[in-house]
Amino acid sequence: MEHMKRSPVCSGSTRGALSSSVLVVLMVVSTVIVCQLRVNSLQPQLDNIEGLIRENKLNYEAARARRARRGATDIIEDFSPPFEGGLQGGAMFTHWGREACAEDLETVYAGKVAGSDHNKHGGGSNYICVPTLNVTWDKFVDGANSKNYLYGAEFENPGTGFFSTQNAQDIESIQDYDVPCAVCRVPTRRSVLTIPAWTRCPHGWTMQYRGYLMTGHESHKGRNKFECVDRAPDIFKGTYENKNGALFYLVEAVCGSLPCGPYIANRQITCAVCSK
Repeated sequence: MEHMKRSPVCSGSTRGALSSSVLVVLMVVSTVIVCQLRVNSLQPQLDNIEGLIRENKLNYEAARARRARRGATDIIEDFSPPFEGGLQGGAMFTHWGREACAEDLETVYAGKVAGSDHNKHGGGSNYICVPTLNVTWDKFVDGANSKNYLYGAEFENPGTGFFSTQNAQDIESIQDYDVPCAVCRVPTRRSVLTIPAWTRCPHGWTMQYRGYLMTGHESHKGRNKFECVDRAPDIFKGTYENKNGALFYLVEAVCGSLPCGPYIANRQITCAVCSK
């Protein structure tokens, strides 16, 4: 029966179709294997990224919780050391012009203002408060070696009527007297701010002292910081001598470069030191 015999052409087509199907399956399997291998190689990096995301989320939540706690209190327990009385603070500042801090503050040490020579190009550009008691030395070599020197500071051309002499031991003028200083700690405050051109403190801040802005003369070679010097400075009898090392001059406003509305030409700039 010829019609029941399998056609050679049909048989060949079937085998071709089967071969194509097997080839497709093999290609799919090989693609899956390659993809899996790539995923496996990237897995450590994916795990690392997932860990970083989780850590950042935890840090964000912890920071938000801290901010919420600090918003309800004016005491930061995480960063301020405790002290007697249950409050926290410890802000530091230098009281320029006074030999001791106020009674409600801690005097860390007292001394005199020092700096580089007013007429030299080099040296430091800031004033520092150096102690006058218990000065200690480490290794030293006597004689001129470094050619870099530290000089005491004097009041220079302080004008008339700007500074009170109530603490000046009956001295009429503070001209050429050494400038005292004290390093103070405010146990109940965390921040101290010097505000030029103000004689008061912002709302919520406490006045530590007020006075006048002083620095070196602009015609001198040295450069110095502006410091707020107490308007009622202490004066040490016996320190009057025109040595002209580091100098303190009053600072005057320049109308034009500063706005002429609030600032008037040649008026002496006030200052206030405030804490909170």
